[in-house]
Amino acid sequence: MSDEELGWRGQGPEAHLTLTAEQDQLVQALWNRAAQARQGLDNTMRLLRDQSAERGSALVGDKKANGVEEVDYSLKGLDSLRRKVAVDVSRGADINRVLGKVNDLNRYTLTFEPENYTQATQETYARLKAQGYEPMPGSEKNTWQDPVYKGINTTWQNQESGQKFELQFHTPDSFQAKTDNHELYEIARSGHFSQISNGDLELEEEYHQASNLLQNERYQNVVIPPGNEVVGEQKVRAVLDPTVPAERVAEVRKMEAELKEQNARKATERTVPQQGGKRESDRTQGSRSAGIQSRLDALRAKTERPAQAQERSTHQTPQSKAPAQEQNRDAQRDSRRTGRQQSPER
Repeated sequence: MSDEELGWRGQGPEAHLTLTAEQDQLVQALWNRAAQARQGLDNTMRLLRDQSAERGSALVGDKKANGVEEVDYSLKGLDSLRRKVAVDVSRGADINRVLGKVNDLNRYTLTFEPENYTQATQETYARLKAQGYEPMPGSEKNTWQDPVYKGINTTWQNQESGQKFELQFHTPDSFQAKTDNHELYEIARSGHFSQISNGDLELEEEYHQASNLLQNERYQNVVIPPGNEVVGEQKVRAVLDPTVPAERVAEVRKMEAELKEQNARKATERTVPQQGGKRESDRTQGSRSAGIQSRLDALRAKTERPAQAQERSTHQTPQSKAPAQEQNRDAQRDSRRTGRQQSPER
């Protein structure tokens, strides 16, 4: 692609991702529509929150009481959208179809207390429909029975304007668990486990299973809202494997701790107040994903891949598993791989 044709190129490890000038114009047009819709949607979400105040409602990221007009992260960064589109286009997808499937440029999270959760969620559904919004077909995912992510994820579309937004329903505790698991989710989604496994699919699966076990830990004390099963489509996307080697769990826990530390430093840098009242987090939101990738690359450099032959003989001898257990684990592994391939972003 010539410089004249080039509209956008990724940075650092994503420099291979490109968009033509024409493609980038389409991406910017979609993002600009979401940016224009942001204030109205922010206010809609605040109203929904206020209407459910007696249910113990909260709108995650709303700091208007502190003088911040925008709900935090209610608009996806432009460069984040560019990267997502460039990846799909590089695989041969039609850009118009890719853009048509983008549902989360505007995204929000409402939380309710467990005892009020189901009723408050249903009331929010009714209020959105009264305003001309409808849930998009197939978008209502209820994962309260899933071991590694609990909540309800939905996508809504205005029947007149066509504007779409993502809305997640959580309890305060389930949202906290999701937040606590963010680094594990980043690492697993980034392909880091595949990179450090160097083609050893069994080892890669052990890393994923270790991540699942750690994520599940944070949900142990989360109360499941009674009656939630009446909302959305029930989805269980992961199956836990308690036989994963303890040392693999320890490795992943260390990776998570290192990435949390790096993210904390970056967050501190982003929130330094800027002249004129602008926050660094607003100014740099579009480059967040590139920063995440750089931090994952740094994490990879610190991760030592275990010696496969020695570890297999030490931790996984033929006598250590009964044939029936091994067969069951193989079946579960196939199921889990399929589930990971189909799991949407959260």
